[in-house]
Amino acid sequence: MADFAGSSDASVDQAALDALAELATPTVTAALGKLGFDFAYATGINPLAPPEGGRMVGRARTVRFIQKREDLVKAQYADLESSPHRSALESVEPGEVMVIDARGCLEAAVVGDIFTRRVQARGGLGIVIDGVCRDITAIREVGLPLYARGVHGQGIDRRLMSVGSQEPVQIAEVAVMPDDIVLGDGDGVVVIPPHAVEEVIAEASTHEELEVWIREEISAGRGSLHTHYPPNAEVLAEFEAWQRAQGRGPLGREFRL
Repeated sequence: MADFAGSSDASVDQAALDALAELATPTVTAALGKLGFDFAYATGINPLAPPEGGRMVGRARTVRFIQKREDLVKAQYADLESSPHRSALESVEPGEVMVIDARGCLEAAVVGDIFTRRVQARGGLGIVIDGVCRDITAIREVGLPLYARGVHGQGIDRRLMSVGSQEPVQIAEVAVMPDDIVLGDGDGVVVIPPHAVEEVIAEASTHEELEVWIREEISAGRGSLHTHYPPNAEVLAEFEAWQRAQGRGPLGREFRL
C-alpha cells in the first residue's frame, strides 16, 4: 500500500474510534464533504443486520470479486485454501470490518450465516457488501452488523469469483483502502481515510452538538426553520454563548445542511 500513503500509513487509536462511535453517519459524511471528500457515503448499501449498540466502527479488511470465469472458478473451488475470500475471512483481525466489493451483483450471495459467524469468532466487528448476502434471518441471530444491497438465495459461484484481498476496492461509489475506517449505523455506511479522522471528529462533533441544541430550541418553540436551520448569525451567537456557559469553545465553523 506504499502508493497510497495518504490512507493506510496513518494510525488511528482506540480513543479516536470511540469518539467516532458517538457520531452519526450523516454528520460524518457532511464533515468529510467539507474536507473535500465527496465520495465517502456508500449509497444503496443498507443495514440488514444493524449494530446492536447503534454504531459499527472498525478498520477495513477488503475483498474483491469479479464476474466468474467458469474454468477459474472450478480451479478455485478445487483448492479452497487458495480462495481469496476464504483466506480473507480466516485472516480477519479483532477490530476489523470486512468490506466486500461484489460489483453490486444482486444475483449471488457472498456471505451467509456461517461466514458471518467466522468473522465474529475472529473478532471482526461487521461486514459491508456491495452486493448481497443470504441467510439474513440467521445472520440477525448472530448479532454481527451486516450492510448489503439485499439478499439472494444462491451462492457465490453462480455469478462471481474472488480475485484479491487487502487491496483497493470500491463499494457503491466509494474507494476503500485496507485500514480505512468504516463507520456504520442505522443511516448506512461511510468510509473515512485514517489521516482525516481527527479533523472529521472535530468538525462532526461541533456540528452534532449544534444540531442537538437546535433540536431543543425548535422543540421548545424558541425558533423556526427560517432562523435556526441553518442557523443565522444571531442564532450562532446564541449557541456560542451556550457553549461558553458549558465551558466549551465557540463554533468557529461553517454550518451546512
